[in-house]
Amino acid sequence: GINAFNLKRAYLTYENSVNENMTYKVTYDMGKNDGGSAHTAFLKVAMLKWKTGFGNVTIGMQGMNMFKTMENTWGHRFIQTMPMDTYKFSASTDIGLGFTKSFGSLSTSALITNGGGYKNTETDSQKKMSFHAVYGESQLNKNEGFNVGASFSLEPLDVESMVENTIVMGLFSGYAGNGFRGGLEFETKTSWQYAEQIISIYGTYKISNKLSILGRLDQHDNDTDSESGVEQYIIAGLLYKVDKGLTIAPTLRMKTPEVGDAENSIVVNFQFDF
Repeated sequence: GINAFNLKRAYLTYENSVNENMTYKVTYDMGKNDGGSAHTAFLKVAMLKWKTGFGNVTIGMQGMNMFKTMENTWGHRFIQTMPMDTYKFSASTDIGLGFTKSFGSLSTSALITNGGGYKNTETDSQKKMSFHAVYGESQLNKNEGFNVGASFSLEPLDVESMVENTIVMGLFSGYAGNGFRGGLEFETKTSWQYAEQIISIYGTYKISNKLSILGRLDQHDNDTDSESGVEQYIIAGLLYKVDKGLTIAPTLRMKTPEVGDAENSIVVNFQFDF
């Protein structure tokens, strides 16, 4: 019923090295705000990475470690964000301290952050702790291989005179090879109010150097104790690389709630990297 041109996201990033052990990165993100503006610039990343003999220490506003590996496996953030991001299981970036270290094929990450994400200020005395571990290739959008791993976060919140916890747990696996890249993930979010669950499977098959087909199925249950909270979201379409830097992706979107009418739409996404 509605046809419209929309500018969904625009990023401006600057990163550089101070020396071989110290790098920094700043990213501005255009998006919506609570005041109704569709084109507001937010400071999304402002971080320093310090390489030490024990691992990498990160300080400042930085990417969260909950779903970055899965985002690399999906590889099409400009089409749709990851399930944890889409259904608000975790913010994409937050401010705090981080530590990453690899043990051969095993990569680990730990963060302590405010918990509200990069668009919100801290509102209580509690801090969010999040952990991520992946075995295998963590960047399947660039390299062939496989991975398997888990994510976990604990976020205490001040609720009236008590401290209540929100716990997010996720399991995932991915594979890339022979022109195919795909992944599977399962996540749960439990709070003092309700419990949610996500099952997601996605894949991309490369037909030629310019053309690929993609598909994704999300099943989100916003209340596992209720019998009417399940929603399915399907994305199916094409990925066409017109030229260096420019990608066009026409897709069919089908959102089907357990109760109510389905929502179908055709969306054409454009991504330009320079």
